[in-house]
Amino acid sequence: MNKEKMKQSLLIGALTSSFGIFVSKLLGLLYYSPLSAIAGEANMAFYSIVYTYYDLLLQISQAGIPFAIAALVAKYYSKNDFKSVLLVKKMGTSIVLGLSFFTGLFLLLAAEPIARQSLGASAPKEDIANLKIMFNILVIAVILVPLLSSFRGYIQGLKRLDLYASSQVLEQFVRVFSIILLGYLFVVILRFKNIWAIFIAIAAASLGALAALFYTKILGRQDEKSVVLLAKKQEEGPLMSEKEIVKEILMLGIPYVIISFLGTAGPLINTTFFLDHMTRVKGPEVYESAKLASGILQANVAKISNIPSVLALGFGSGMVPYLSESLEARDNKKITRQINQILDTVIFILVPMIMIFIFFARDIYYIMYGNHNLDLGASLFAVSNIQIFLGTLAPIFSSMMMSLKLRKEAIITLIVSFIAKLITFFPLVALFGAYGMIYSSGIYYLMQIVMYFLSLRRNFGINIKGSTRRFIKTLIASVIMVLPAFALHSLIPFDYSSRIADIMIMGVLGLIMLGIYYAITVKMRLPQKIFGIKDISLRKLLSVLRP
Repeated sequence: MNKEKMKQSLLIGALTSSFGIFVSKLLGLLYYSPLSAIAGEANMAFYSIVYTYYDLLLQISQAGIPFAIAALVAKYYSKNDFKSVLLVKKMGTSIVLGLSFFTGLFLLLAAEPIARQSLGASAPKEDIANLKIMFNILVIAVILVPLLSSFRGYIQGLKRLDLYASSQVLEQFVRVFSIILLGYLFVVILRFKNIWAIFIAIAAASLGALAALFYTKILGRQDEKSVVLLAKKQEEGPLMSEKEIVKEILMLGIPYVIISFLGTAGPLINTTFFLDHMTRVKGPEVYESAKLASGILQANVAKISNIPSVLALGFGSGMVPYLSESLEARDNKKITRQINQILDTVIFILVPMIMIFIFFARDIYYIMYGNHNLDLGASLFAVSNIQIFLGTLAPIFSSMMMSLKLRKEAIITLIVSFIAKLITFFPLVALFGAYGMIYSSGIYYLMQIVMYFLSLRRNFGINIKGSTRRFIKTLIASVIMVLPAFALHSLIPFDYSSRIADIMIMGVLGLIMLGIYYAITVKMRLPQKIFGIKDISLRKLLSVLRP
């Protein structure tokens, strides 16, 4: 494969992965604005607390097992060892069920202490009781979602990626539909308290998982029958015993879960200590304002940051086969080219997105959540782009490390960055309030990026001078792109009373910015260099990205 084709293959694989994740994330964005409106922004702090712990508990209850199931099913299926395929499914699912029940029981018993720590000593008893109820509701999802993930790992290993992707979309659709419909029914029509919208939103995770579980089982039944039939025809026994299969699953899964767990440590520190620390430093009278700021930052702003995070997830999964192939061939020059290609592509998309987020933070926040607490929300969102930018790049570097079998270095990096986050969190929050969470998270992600880069350079001699030059050009193009549109926007009298009007204005300005960015970057020959093509016309670009 020539250099141009290699670039295009890597790009297509990564963007294809990003697109599938984008659809799921987009569905997730649809419910957030109505949920915030029904529940109230102050109550969104409860939602962010619960889902931070939810992500952590999922890592524990799954322990990387779905990832291991997918890898081992694909491995033994390719060897025509169908009995081992069925053993992998049986043992992997059993491990997940055992872990999820243990995790669910822990959450049930520890719900009240976690609620008290998360809300702080100044929290009203009603808030603590409500958060405890939410954790109790979450127990069902902590059991169901890992089970669903183990089935998805199995069908992923069988390369039924259509079923894998469609089950994700269905799960999110049922979840979103339940949140909006039931939240409106209970709070708006039946006049239950606003907090019920959060109860329903948490329960909706279980409803979505249950629907996807039935869907996956029903549509995957034929694949299951085919594997069972092939196993019956297999004359020799499985290549591996149950004990060996379990060991292999754990050897694959444990490093994955350690890195995933350490990757969520930053948000966990924010959730666990922010309200308690603020009320201790500033006094109990700041509890309500701190809870509001926490809800806006960790729920509303975090949801918007899911848009660029698609790049991290998509490129993280899309780069694996390419880097793994180069590693097996011990081709360090090719690894350097591929890493530069990944960074160039992500930067080319991410930097202009971040510039738009910064300059039009008020408009974006208003379109998403309305004008309630608009000043605070827009300010937190604008500043948080430090964290969004670095927090998108860091997981991509982490995926590079995993793909290149630098797991030990990755774990050390995450431990060091976790310590840095813990050390800087308390003084920065004391000085800057909710903004301190952003600054400490920026340090957390920046330290990861620097340490990952040094490790990659030490092990593979990577050089990113070319990518650095292209980053500077991209930044210049992004600033030039935004400034005329920002000047035009400032000339339009606007009182933030109509979302439709703002969407129309931003749509027109978006087209202007896109045209300016396209013209400047083509003149700088950035897309030609990044995508490895000479003809940069729209027709040619579409033909390159077409599978």
